[in-house]
Amino acid sequence: MLSKSARCLCFAVSLMLLPAVGRAAEGLDLSYVPERAVAAVVLHPERLARSPGLELMPWEVVQVTIQREMGFDPLKVRIAIGFAAAPTEDGPPDWGAVLRFAQPQPLGGEWLGETEPATIGDVEYRRALNPMAPSICQIDDQTLLIGTEPLLREMVRTPDADSPLRQILSSMSTQDDITAVLAVAPIRDLVNQFLAFVPPLPPPLLGLLDLPDQLDTVMVTLNLAGEQESGIKLIATDEDAAQKVESTIQKGLGFAKQMLLAQMLQEMGDAGDDPEQQAMQRYLVRVVDTIEGRLRPTRDGKRLLVTLRADYTTTAGISMALLLPAVQAAREAARRTQSMNHLKHIGLAMHNFHDTFGALPAAYNMDADGKPLLSWRVHLLPFLQQQILYEQFRLDEPWDSPHNRELIPLIPPVYQSPSSRAPAGKTNYLGVYGEGMAFIAPREADKRPRGLSFRDFTGGISNTVIVVEANDQSAVEWTRPADFEPDPERPLEGLLGLRPGIFQALLGDGSVRAISESIDPQVLIRLFMRDEGFQRDDRW
Repeated sequence: MLSKSARCLCFAVSLMLLPAVGRAAEGLDLSYVPERAVAAVVLHPERLARSPGLELMPWEVVQVTIQREMGFDPLKVRIAIGFAAAPTEDGPPDWGAVLRFAQPQPLGGEWLGETEPATIGDVEYRRALNPMAPSICQIDDQTLLIGTEPLLREMVRTPDADSPLRQILSSMSTQDDITAVLAVAPIRDLVNQFLAFVPPLPPPLLGLLDLPDQLDTVMVTLNLAGEQESGIKLIATDEDAAQKVESTIQKGLGFAKQMLLAQMLQEMGDAGDDPEQQAMQRYLVRVVDTIEGRLRPTRDGKRLLVTLRADYTTTAGISMALLLPAVQAAREAARRTQSMNHLKHIGLAMHNFHDTFGALPAAYNMDADGKPLLSWRVHLLPFLQQQILYEQFRLDEPWDSPHNRELIPLIPPVYQSPSSRAPAGKTNYLGVYGEGMAFIAPREADKRPRGLSFRDFTGGISNTVIVVEANDQSAVEWTRPADFEPDPERPLEGLLGLRPGIFQALLGDGSVRAISESIDPQVLIRLFMRDEGFQRDDRW
């Protein structure tokens, strides 16, 4: 047996599932809509089962569940009007619904076991034993009232009570798939009291605070078929108020467009010189501009209307635009992970080099005159399963000798950042070079250049950055004896731009960390130094 809350949910789902597209001209019987109701939703559930576009909905499950719980067939509801009263200090808003069936329906099911017989005047109904559950009144075999106990009693006692909401409902069309209506006047003071506690708004949105005093009616219509438009209709108190509402909406749309576009472009990251990224950003701008234009209201007297056509091409285009940042974010996450793995392989090779020669590689090897020849990246090749490539180098010649230059295009994948757009043969993985840094010049001319040992890292190898993933402007030919030399005043220069807001770094212990662009420059310099104690901090 389902719980009370589950039963209420099942019933609500049976009414609120997407409406069908079939339409039939019919009047709207507003009997039993109570005077206190300020908001309403009008649905045509019977159309659901006949809709080709909704043929894969779980109608069988909805039908069996509601029939077991309440006795009637939810797919025989010709029209349903759900409504809510204004909230009070005593508790949550009262709510109710009027269901009118196309065929006589019995009332029964397991729900009756949680009610008791009662009367309102001479009208019999079923009162809920749980005050949070709805009571039920079957007016006749084709009309059912459901609602919280206080509101249900009002529905039965004054079936023809007049109210601002009923006046609005009586003047509207019933041919839309779904219509939601709010009568603003009865809750104007309540909404203003709530808005008094709203945190300060940005200047473009300040006009929202005046909307309760400027509007009488808010109506939303949804149509899923392409031949009819959906829309929002606003009825202002007068023409002057309508002009102010129009201005507020336009300012709000402009602000929302800027915020949405900024967020989407931030998630996509810096396009740089990437034509594909630039094209995607231009597409996002075009889509957001189009959406803003279609949401701008048209004004006629004190009425404002925003119309939208739910055609496939528009929906598909908007969906594609909204998905682009997520797709880009996923691609960036995959590239970042791949680059992290490259750095880890480099770190492992560094440790194996150290185990073999008792030291890390120096920044390069040099000839007898002290001229730099080939980068540490070349000398690390045997420890990266690249022995055959290593043996092709002439270690006594510079990186750009006629022979060695021919080997630059053979850059191993481990030295290629997956996010890089640098020219072929260049790498973004640079050693941190300079006085007090992890990479130093070799101490002697040797084909196997030895640099520092781990005991030289007095600040701790786990606290020292030894290799960075630099941006494309800093990328160098992978065989060239050139690396990253931090500027003490601007240590981030040359590092940012490859990834949104961060750069990746290999530490001496072989771990890889993402370092934020917001890091204190002095903290970053200390991370680059091998001889100054510095405790690891997860806030990098």
